[in-house]
Order: sequence, then structure tokens, then C-alpha cells
Amino acid sequence: MTKVIESEFNNSFDTRQFLSSDAGTVYGQLSYNDIDFFTISGLNPGTLFTAEITSESVDPLLGLVDNSGNILAINDDQADDSVLPVITGIVPTDGSLNFAITGLRDTKLIGDHFEFGSYTLSFDTFTLPKSYPHLTVINGGFENGDFTGWTTLGATSIETATFNSGPSEGSSQALLSTGGVTFSDAIIETFLGLETGSLDNFGNGDVTQGSAIRQIFTANAGDILTFDWSLLTNESAQVFPNNDFFFVSISSESELADTKFSSLVTSSTTEFFAETGLQTFSFTIPTTGTYTLGLGVADVGDNTVDSGLLIDNVTLTSVCNYGVSTGSNCWC
Repeated sequence: MTKVIESEFNNSFDTRQFLSSDAGTVYGQLSYNDIDFFTISGLNPGTLFTAEITSESVDPLLGLVDNSGNILAINDDQADDSVLPVITGIVPTDGSLNFAITGLRDTKLIGDHFEFGSYTLSFDTFTLPKSYPHLTVINGGFENGDFTGWTTLGATSIETATFNSGPSEGSSQALLSTGGVTFSDAIIETFLGLETGSLDNFGNGDVTQGSAIRQIFTANAGDILTFDWSLLTNESAQVFPNNDFFFVSISSESELADTKFSSLVTSSTTEFFAETGLQTFSFTIPTTGTYTLGLGVADVGDNTVDSGLLIDNVTLTSVCNYGVSTGSNCWC
């Protein structure tokens, strides 16, 4: 990926600066009432992309527009758990993307702002990550300090006790968030192998974005899959909260908790306002075979108020005719 310096005058869609597909970093400068337009072309259609703005002197806004200059998406970093304006999505069939960089609250992309200073546009593309099956669930406690054995999409991290909620066992746990680099419901559904519209069909409202993890494993009929979880949210601090939710998919998808109807307690020690507290999910494997465990947290109705999901102690316990085992080994 190459580094590019912004060249004026690119302050309208018609005079936008064209960049090649290897332009990974763009260094630019905003002045009062200025707006910078870029088109990145030659990209592979169908790949995923992430674009984000960083700046020490400007409070920036990032926009995505179509080939006529019409606004498709806006992010002005107002999400309460996000520090950067980030836009993600799928590269369209023509292989080009059009971005606009402007200042705070210029949501119409007309240069209506008073920001002044330098910024960096970072851009990357990647294919939807693949997963490979394991003989049993591995790294279920995330004690490796990473997501070994798991495939991730969106805003995911490994947290310790310094997060001030959990872990339920060991020293590590996984956090999924709807703030930061997240992806649309359609991309999450594809990632987890769900039918189109599955997340909206939970009935909580229009799912805008989220994050998810998955792991493929083999199991025998009667094996028991368990994990500990806690849903966290800032929605409960809102006057009119949306119903963000946490879901699991294995042989089918199920909602386990949401921000309107689940019992929540105030969480003054984490970055979230409230949480359900740690609870345990249990699922009995119906037939011997290969399964995909998917876990996700979804933002509903907006992209400005964050929710999160803690996951820990994912365990597959095998129950044999002549004994009990954990994993693939049986003993009497």
C-alpha cells in the first residue's frame, strides 16, 4: 500500500482527486469551509473495505458518496465508544469508492465547518475471513490472549480484569462492540452463514451494524456446549433507547438478551452505562456432526450509542455411554 499526499483543488465531487487501488494512506489538510473528495478505483468488487480518519488537530467527518455525489453514509465519530470516524462496507461492482473528508457536523458535505488542520485517511480492503473446523472447541477461555481458533469480524478485543467486569474464569475474555470498525447486518449474516434478513427478523428494529466471532468444531450427539456472557450497553442511559441485542447461532439463531427488556444493572466501573452481569448459556448437540458457533452483538436504529458483549469460558463437554469427557477423549 502506498502513501499519497492530497492535492488541491479537490473541494468538490467534480474536482475530486483520483487514487489507485494501492493508496493505503492519504495525508490531507482541511481549512475553514473546506472539503476534500477522493475516488479510489481499481478495487476488487465484493471485497470488504474499512476507511477511517485520524487527526490531532481536526475533529473530522467521513462521508461515502455514490458515483453521482449522493451521500451513502456519514460517520462523524459521535459513537460513544468510538474515537475515529470509520466507514466499512463492500466494494461495489464497478470497483470504485468515493470518500469525502470534512469537519465536525458538516453532515450535508457542503463544507459548513470551522475546522483547520491536518488529517490522515487510512484505507484497506480484505476478503470475508474463512474458518476451518477443529476437533473440539479451542481457546474457549481466550487465555492465549488472542482469538486463536476463532474468526472475527468487526470491533473485537481481548480484555482482562482491568475491564472491571469479568472474566468468569482465567485471566482473559472476549469483548465484541458495536462501536468502532463494525459491519452491516447483511455482512454479518453472510459471515455467520445466516439467511438474509435474519437479524432484522428478531423484531428489535432495523439492525445497522455490529460485530461477531465464530468457530467451527465437531461434536457428538449429546455433547453440551456452554459459555458465559454479559451484555453491556449505553442505550439504557438514553431517553428513547433502541433495542440493541446479543445473539447466538449454532443449529439456528437465537436472541439471548437485549437492551430494552433484559434485566440490567448500572455499571459505573466499565466504559458502558449498564450490563446484565455474567450469565451462562447451555446447548445440547442434537446430532453428531460439524457445527459453527456464532456470537454477535447488534446495533439497532442508530450507529451512535454503543453496546458490547463479553464472552468467556466456551466449553464443549462430551457425554459418553461409558463416562464423561471434555473435548474428544472419553474415560470411564
